[in-house]
Amino acid sequence: MELNKSLLLYTFLSNGESESGKRIGEAKRSRAYFQQFISFLSGYILMMDVGASIVWPSPALPYLTSENSTIPISNAQGALLAASMNISAIIGLLPCTLIMDRIGSKYTIQVIGLLQLLSKILLYIADNYIFLLVTRLLTGIGWVVMYAFFPLYMGEIAAENVRGRFLIFDKICVNLGSFLMSIAGAFLAYNTMNLVMISIPLIAILLFPLMEETPYFHLIKGREEEAAKTLMKLSADNGVKNVKENVERMKNAIIKGQISKQSSIRELFSDRASRRALIIKTIAETTYIFTGYHAIQAYAQEIFSHSGSNLAPGYSVMIMTGIQIFAGVPSSQIVDRWGRRPTFLLSGVLSGFSLLIVGLFFFLKIFLQVDVSPIAWLPLVGLISFTFSCNMGLSTVPFVYKGELFSVKVKNVATTFSTIIASALSFTTQIIFALLNERIGIYSSFWIFGLVCFVGSVTVFCIAPETKGKNLEEILELLSKKN
Repeated sequence: MELNKSLLLYTFLSNGESESGKRIGEAKRSRAYFQQFISFLSGYILMMDVGASIVWPSPALPYLTSENSTIPISNAQGALLAASMNISAIIGLLPCTLIMDRIGSKYTIQVIGLLQLLSKILLYIADNYIFLLVTRLLTGIGWVVMYAFFPLYMGEIAAENVRGRFLIFDKICVNLGSFLMSIAGAFLAYNTMNLVMISIPLIAILLFPLMEETPYFHLIKGREEEAAKTLMKLSADNGVKNVKENVERMKNAIIKGQISKQSSIRELFSDRASRRALIIKTIAETTYIFTGYHAIQAYAQEIFSHSGSNLAPGYSVMIMTGIQIFAGVPSSQIVDRWGRRPTFLLSGVLSGFSLLIVGLFFFLKIFLQVDVSPIAWLPLVGLISFTFSCNMGLSTVPFVYKGELFSVKVKNVATTFSTIIASALSFTTQIIFALLNERIGIYSSFWIFGLVCFVGSVTVFCIAPETKGKNLEEILELLSKKN
């Protein structure tokens, strides 16, 4: 009875005169999508900080390993510094998962925002290698939690027909942060660049009050009225009947065992839908990581310095990271029109060809010692093509899968498990990239990465169901089917 009264009152207050007219449906949808975007805004800013942190080694390492550095480090120390975020990511996931189960996604993201601000302040005042390493380890905790759990938060709030776009915009924000970092690295001194980075998490903290907690978490904690009010605010179909049906649907999902007291770890591997979702998500994530995307960004200035191009490496990096922002824009449309599987396949094929071409250039230049000065522009064009192609699907669809494949019960555990694997593999690729470049040749790295693009994208296309436009229960039903 109290829930019905609250829904009727909220409907009257929120709709009012707008119930008249033929355009009410469109107006309500626009308002709901805007409310969803506002709730995601703080997290989007923190994802920009993630992108900036990933690219930070590219402008920082050439300075730190130079003779002019105030904190001189060796190449080996630089490689560890670049990959160190992935170490703390593995360590930080487990306690963050427990915290999220207790306080919810909203407040977990806010805690991470404060941690990211602290890490940037410490980075600015760091005066020795150990201090720098500690700041990167702290950054890794914030990085992995945002990377792993912010898509889950969005997946529980965003409407089905625009969920893919909201999740893709998450990755666009990572790319935007990478671009801003490359600009700062190209035009600012090392200390000034680190000072500028403080502003990103600070802005996110100021936007924290705009965030909403997810209806699922309210229901988990027995706050049915709060869940209904959140749905009224964020849903386009926010009539009393529709909201009551959605609340009942979520409650039934809880009753049926998606959020039961049964071990979520055991259910992750024993339940067919959860197990299949984990396999699909892990293969998609592994494919993305072994494209070498993060390794290429971390060592971008070094890569371009080998090409012999007349364009300064810093400017080449800036162009490459800028392109990836525009690549994410069509992806946000394609993924909800074409579907997840075709987008991932096309992205993998194009990315693979781009990497093979870049590898061929360095093979001719370094191994065969052919004069490649007439085509010194090829690595930049090839990596621009790779960056654009990868951001069409390889780097974005795993974000989408993270937010829509798993039941609420196993979502946190599944994300933790797959992200631990992803962090370990990302650490491996960055270390292997440096070793292969030194021992065999940089061309070998690009050929390996290109082969992974082909194999991984075809595999995901063959084993994954299409999830566009489907709600959580429909997706779980698809994953449960034997064929």
